[in-house]
Amino acid sequence: MSFDKVGYLSLKHELRFRPDGGFRILILTDPHGGTDCHPQLKTGIDAIINAAQPDLVLFGGDLTGCHIGCRTEEELRDYITLITEVPERRRIPWAHVYGNHDANLGISNRQQQTVFQLFPMCVSKPGPDEIDGIGNYVLPVLNRSGEPAFNIWGLDTHNDNACFCAEYGLPLDTKIILPQHTQMGYWSDSIRTNQLIWYWQTSEAIEREFKRKIPGMMYMHIPLPEFCLIPRNPLETHMTGVMREQVGTNELNPGLFSACLQRGDIRAVFAGHDHLNDFCGDYCGIILGQCAGINYDCGSCDDLRGGRIVEINEDDPAKINTYMLRLRDILGAEADNRLKR
Repeated sequence: MSFDKVGYLSLKHELRFRPDGGFRILILTDPHGGTDCHPQLKTGIDAIINAAQPDLVLFGGDLTGCHIGCRTEEELRDYITLITEVPERRRIPWAHVYGNHDANLGISNRQQQTVFQLFPMCVSKPGPDEIDGIGNYVLPVLNRSGEPAFNIWGLDTHNDNACFCAEYGLPLDTKIILPQHTQMGYWSDSIRTNQLIWYWQTSEAIEREFKRKIPGMMYMHIPLPEFCLIPRNPLETHMTGVMREQVGTNELNPGLFSACLQRGDIRAVFAGHDHLNDFCGDYCGIILGQCAGINYDCGSCDDLRGGRIVEINEDDPAKINTYMLRLRDILGAEADNRLKR
């Protein structure tokens, strides 16, 4: 795969460290909204963005789908307009990756991507056509000299039966036999081999182009299998946060964590998917962090609902500070679900 330097550096809006050297990212996952979504969803998203004052907002998948969702591109546009009103108005760049529920109601992720790209402050990219998934991309954060100092990698974690069967040449109605402890929907190899190769080759090309490794982070919807090692080793990994449900990862390890470890540029991987987990820890020098769900329609806990803050500094961009910002800390009891549906 050839490296497109112009494409790599071309964003609708440049991402740059602030004059004070800082850069703050807010990750919001699993809104699970759509037509007639819970009225507190917008209130919560607006409040947390206003409180966090981020330089970039990342939506970590399952923006729509599950119990409710969007059936047409027009419905999707109206819903995205609702939840991105604050960053669009305040001109805060935002990006997204897809989750396992986004296409539930019939709009493919490829169709959805054309809608997302209509929004002026959306800096997501569809990604290379030759690799699996929609929304595999890397966003550079520039230093005061205008050169990349930090990379934000977005990856599509797929995880639907049609994708799995198509990749392995199986009929679409094939019944997959799951291990007893595995919950339905968590079984697929969520990162494909060609995505891993794309990351490796692009990372190498960026290093060659700029004569140095550029530190970065990844964000995706479904956590990697290595996330399970944080709650299993809480002291050794300096675990923070809580785990209230089984980590919804895949049975087949895609090898992405090992690739990141060998390349040596990825300093953190963040994921959503598990609405009741917001733990974080350091495994082999790479931060692995989950983000509790922000939704009101799909089983999030009142005391966990919020977003993950990721802070970096131009002086040492490889050093990442991260923590959860919970809605209760911002809105108090007004953050709790007052309209059970």
